[in-house]
Amino acid sequence: MQSVCSAHFTTPKLTKKKRELLGELLDQFTASVNFCTKKCVEHNVTSRASLHHVAYSEWKSRFSLATHWFHSAGQVATQTLRSWRNLCRKGQADPKKPPVYEAKTMRLELWSDKNSTGICKFQGNTVRIRVRKGEHLWLPLLVTEHHEQAYLRDWREGKLKVGEVTISLSKEGANVFVPFKREVKPKHINGVCGVDINERSVDLTILKPKEQPKHVKIDVSKLSAIRHSSQLKRKSVQKKLDAPPQRPVQKRRLQEKYWRRESNRTNQILHAVSRQVAEIVDQEQVAVAFEDIKGIRGSMRSKQKSANGKALRKDMRRRLNQWPFHKLQFYVDYKTTQRGLPTVEVSNYRKSKNCPICGRYNRPNGHAYHCLGCGFEAGRHLVASWNIAKDGASHVPADCWQMQRAAEEELVAQEKLPAEPEKIPMQQFATGF
Repeated sequence: MQSVCSAHFTTPKLTKKKRELLGELLDQFTASVNFCTKKCVEHNVTSRASLHHVAYSEWKSRFSLATHWFHSAGQVATQTLRSWRNLCRKGQADPKKPPVYEAKTMRLELWSDKNSTGICKFQGNTVRIRVRKGEHLWLPLLVTEHHEQAYLRDWREGKLKVGEVTISLSKEGANVFVPFKREVKPKHINGVCGVDINERSVDLTILKPKEQPKHVKIDVSKLSAIRHSSQLKRKSVQKKLDAPPQRPVQKRRLQEKYWRRESNRTNQILHAVSRQVAEIVDQEQVAVAFEDIKGIRGSMRSKQKSANGKALRKDMRRRLNQWPFHKLQFYVDYKTTQRGLPTVEVSNYRKSKNCPICGRYNRPNGHAYHCLGCGFEAGRHLVASWNIAKDGASHVPADCWQMQRAAEEELVAQEKLPAEPEKIPMQQFATGF
């Protein structure tokens, strides 16, 4: 099992010459990706090898870069087109409008002794970029104690490997994102934990063979409070600075400040909650089952209707679109994988509507759920996490179980169970603000 975690490095203030060269490389990389995308569509190629045959000569005559830049640009172009074609098959993209690469970032293949086609070499405290023959760009990195303890020490010992490096410009320096890959010995599991991520709570249901289900609710209401207070603050700033005399520069600076503060506080809470979930599943030795939430924002658009047939209000759409559900799921996923526990993804179909005891379909009344068949009563989020865990048991590979995998009906006790979950607060931490 492989665990991947990305480290964010920054550089000190760059000289004028380095900044201009890095900006030129970013522009040429963007142009190279769009050139490769155009050639892939024209010649109907899907692989980087086929792209090399039809486009390399023309690319070399247009761009004054080392040959290996073509490989990195082609890798990004083919992967982007692969995602675009999948969306076209689902009817979510226009087949007549190929994607355009507009990101001011470049993803560079690693240059090492085993891979001479790369253009970027990570050396611990510096990044070396091959520009042309005999010309290189050196970016010094600001290494903190966290970087040293979490990544660099194991990297020097050969326990971690480095993947493709992503680079972008910041105000004075550059941002460098380095993925570190670690081989983790998988653990055998004793059950499945269903994770239901909601706006104000994270609900867990742990199912083990011949044991009572265990329910845990983690309070994350601080996230909505931070979003609401930040929104009011930005609204107040906009109202004051739009009034005569207008001050657009100060307005932009203050709005960026509060956006950055909201993002930092939100990410800190998400890391604390995800670490809490990972510690629980590691202690219980269970796999983690997530709900498939792809396309969930499509149900929040103005033209879509809610369950009662009415369109969602503007403030409700804004609130739900700011809900960082996928980021929290991503954090829990990689922190669980680091501990050697498997993760699976299941369908979100009727997870909060089917009774986990008898399987009957019932529509919940707000947050309350009542089954008309067996009389089971619980919270809607608890029902969803329970059904996610039941469905996840059939998706976990058989070789991950500590013992022979029990049948799905053995994971749930037959008797009616108390539906009140164990409520635990979010771990306390210093916000730094």
